[in-house]
Amino acid sequence: MAVKTKVQPEEKTKKGKKGKRGRCFLKALLVIVVLIALAAAASFVASKITNGGNRKKLEQIETVQYVDRIEPTVDAFGNVSFVTDRDLKVMQLTDVHIGGGWMSGKKDAMAINAVAAMVTAEKPDLVIVTGDVAYPVPFQAGTLNNKTSAKLFADLMERLGVYWTLVFGNHDTELYSFYSRETMGKFYSGGDYPHCLFKTGPEDVDGVGN
Repeated sequence: MAVKTKVQPEEKTKKGKKGKRGRCFLKALLVIVVLIALAAAASFVASKITNGGNRKKLEQIETVQYVDRIEPTVDAFGNVSFVTDRDLKVMQLTDVHIGGGWMSGKKDAMAINAVAAMVTAEKPDLVIVTGDVAYPVPFQAGTLNNKTSAKLFADLMERLGVYWTLVFGNHDTELYSFYSRETMGKFYSGGDYPHCLFKTGPEDVDGVGN
């Protein structure tokens, strides 16, 4: 003979409250996920528009006109040399800090203009950037995409037509950035920028670009 167990009203109430709380939590979680997705989409579109404006400014920058320009040579081991009887003019830049996002658009434009003005005025044989081309800090730039910043700078240098290279700083490849140091090393050394002399370095040496 089966024995039926009656569920007390208090137990029903507790189960009902738990189920209601669970549904409310799931709804709240869904709302949060949707809001984050919408914010990310809006940030992406805004950054696209902002960077598009800065790219149009790049088109207005003129190539530096050199007299008696020194062309680098590369030996069989990949070593780059500048052979000259005159002084070699090297310009060092650091912490250009191009954010590449919608929040840093105005500052990015100022950085681009500053670099273009200095290179055009000085006409260096080589530009060396000693860290932090990129600055994709989300609460100041509005993006985590460090390649966008790097591409803006690389396109600028190619537009100027000056030979250049760089070493990575901490902001170029932050832990939270989209692209790793290895990926960015391949970006700079991939051949898309003929004036970029960056090398990733031998495989038996730790680090990228050392």
